[in-house]
Amino acid sequence: MARTKIVVQYDCEFEQVQNTINNILSSNGFREITINTGENVWKKGTGMLTAMQFIKLEFSQKEFVIYAWVQMGLGDLGGSEMDLTGFVAAIPKKQLINIIEQIKKAFC
Repeated sequence: MARTKIVVQYDCEFEQVQNTINNILSSNGFREITINTGENVWKKGTGMLTAMQFIKLEFSQKEFVIYAWVQMGLGDLGGSEMDLTGFVAAIPKKQLINIIEQIKKAFC
């Protein structure tokens, strides 16, 4: 799996963190799904016009980890995961990086 990993520290209540992140992702067109690996992730796009964008969150005490990647292909027939570096699918990668920056700014 090729995923970008970002760790973010926070010093507020877990529910507040979760609600803030959910609001940011929902307002940017992401929806929660369970992918083939059984993981619960946030997904944007279908792969028709641009690469699908994915964010997975893991929470621990006073920090959370954002795993982000894009995937080419259509729906469940998507290709392999790509981290947020490189030129392939540059526009969806840049969009996803901007979403992550919004999340980070909410807690820094």
